Amino acid sequence: MKYLLTIIGCLVLISGCGENGEDSVSVQDMPVLPVDTLQAVLEIGVEVGDSTNTFGAITSTVIDQESRIIVLDEVATCMKVYDSNGHYLRQISRHGNGPGELAMPWGMFLMTDGRLMVLDPGKKGFVVFDDSLRFIEEIGLWPQNPPFQGTPLSDSQYVGYKIGTDMADGGIVMNRRVALYTYGKEEWDYIFWQDSIEASINEITENPSMFLIDMLDPLSIGGNGSDRIYFSLKDGEEYLITGWNPEGEEVLSISMDLIPVEKTPEEIAAESTYVTNYLSRLSGGGGFPMEFEPDPFKDMVIGVDIGPDGNLWVRRGTVDTPFFDIFNTSGELLHHAVFPQEGWSWKTSVSQEGILAWEEDPEEGYQILYLLE
Repeated sequence: MKYLLTIIGCLVLISGCGENGEDSVSVQDMPVLPVDTLQAVLEIGVEVGDSTNTFGAITSTVIDQESRIIVLDEVATCMKVYDSNGHYLRQISRHGNGPGELAMPWGMFLMTDGRLMVLDPGKKGFVVFDDSLRFIEEIGLWPQNPPFQGTPLSDSQYVGYKIGTDMADGGIVMNRRVALYTYGKEEWDYIFWQDSIEASINEITENPSMFLIDMLDPLSIGGNGSDRIYFSLKDGEEYLITGWNPEGEEVLSISMDLIPVEKTPEEIAAESTYVTNYLSRLSGGGGFPMEFEPDPFKDMVIGVDIGPDGNLWVRRGTVDTPFFDIFNTSGELLHHAVFPQEGWSWKTSVSQEGILAWEEDPEEGYQILYLLE
């Protein structure tokens, strides 16, 4: 929490003053392929009711090996657990600084043996639960730059996205890194991708929003939990997915020629209001002294992961509904899938156990979690 608020505080203060691997596939002028329609087979969430079926703000969702649906609620600061039929089972954790409690939950993922890893910058790393959802331990190794994303590679290794910032020559240098980590160790084993972004005080003053975008949510990572990691930068001009093996060798590169898509004024206004309020909540609820300015272009790719069919599901950000390009592991585009619900704030969680979807900022004013097939 202190780390994130330090970065936000800096911005407030300032504003006041590959090479291709084995498979390289370029998808251009593809023929029309089948588009499967995803159907909602289960809904969880009501506008008014007891706390077991209402959500303050869904941050992350997973389906575990027992087909339980686990929902991380940032406002309630806990995880809510449901069975495969949507029946409430239990709550995991609560807000606090004690062992197993959550301070500022950011996301979560499952290790291949079923351990639940909750990313919590307020706890300087992870709060970990076993496959029975009992608290095991906290791994607070990174007081200044805890991970913001993660995906498993084995029972003992995961791939994480972390940032680091340094003050230099009147500006800020932001180091971004996707690397392989061994469970319980601070230093990485191998770096898959890294870059640095340097911004002067004037540049940050003129566009603090873009600095936040580049820092907190610039990329997507996913994997099959054993021998492949997938990566894509969120970019409004380039559709590119890279695949690596555990040794860091590039084994797949997929590109697609897409026309950049601008956000509508209504989408920009809605996103600006939502993110400004979100940043205000992170900073303690006292109001955020700057209005967030979204990127005017939609990101080409906003999700990469292995789906229930064992294929690579790539979610496009340029379509008004949740829309996926589905590739085999050699990079061949097989078909598409769409959940025909429009809205700028749809989030999806794709895994080999199933597909979940929800809106961050629903028009109805309350969140519903959908299980899709």
